[in-house]
Amino acid sequence: MPFQPFGYKFEILSPASRGALKSKIRARKKRWFHPKTGARGWILGPFICLWFSAFDRYGPMLVGTLVDDGLACRIKGRAGSDLNGVAMFVAMLLLLIWLIYMSTSEGDPATGRLVLMVAIFVLLLLSPLILWLAHSDRKDAEPLIRFLRDVAGERAAPLRARPAQMPLLENLALRVSGELAPLPLNTDAIYDALLETGTNEFIVLERSAEKYLQTASRGGKFTIEMRDGDYLHHYQARRADRTQTKRRKLNFDFSFEETLDVVLAYATGNEMPNLIAWEKMDMPAPTAA
Repeated sequence: MPFQPFGYKFEILSPASRGALKSKIRARKKRWFHPKTGARGWILGPFICLWFSAFDRYGPMLVGTLVDDGLACRIKGRAGSDLNGVAMFVAMLLLLIWLIYMSTSEGDPATGRLVLMVAIFVLLLLSPLILWLAHSDRKDAEPLIRFLRDVAGERAAPLRARPAQMPLLENLALRVSGELAPLPLNTDAIYDALLETGTNEFIVLERSAEKYLQTASRGGKFTIEMRDGDYLHHYQARRADRTQTKRRKLNFDFSFEETLDVVLAYATGNEMPNLIAWEKMDMPAPTAA
């Protein structure tokens, strides 16, 4: 696996022209300071920059270009967890090195050079940690990539077409990171909620207080849990096709498409996909009030 502190490359092909695609992105993205998380940003000429939160300026981000070849439009760029933060860190390090060079060539006092050298030394000590964190969290930008693929209408893997409308179970409720979604609930609302779920966010489909399915996102993947009664009936979805022992966590990671299949099956009351098996979780007994 390559080391990617500056994010990973992406390329999205859209059947729409560049002008039409830019209009669709502008219509779908959130305002810069919209309180909820989700894709927001700017498009200037062929350049695009999207980020995920109005409050976390060092959060997930993507930058790219829209290239129109006459038949289709390609969006090419890089996406990562903290592109602007890493760029600022590297720029600061280079600036300090340049200042030391200039102070040495112009004969500035040794004290000033010593201060700069100490600052560079501290930054160099921090650089492995900062770059590693940016690399390890780079997939936090996956909600932005999913957003662009959905808007662009790319129907190749890994994102397929928006699901058709299906009748949902009665009295079904959707909570997005604890906030109750407005009624009436439909498959579009569930799809959009899952599409925009970022790291450490979650959605819950409730049939009742003790019967629900919840999924949380981390690093572009999803974990799924289901409760079917009291605390003795709480389960976590495990991949039926994978039995990792050294990296057991991978047994419980699901892609967006796989999670969507599970969520829609639960919402409609249909049979669960064969790709999952339910593993009982040890939950603490409720305390007396």
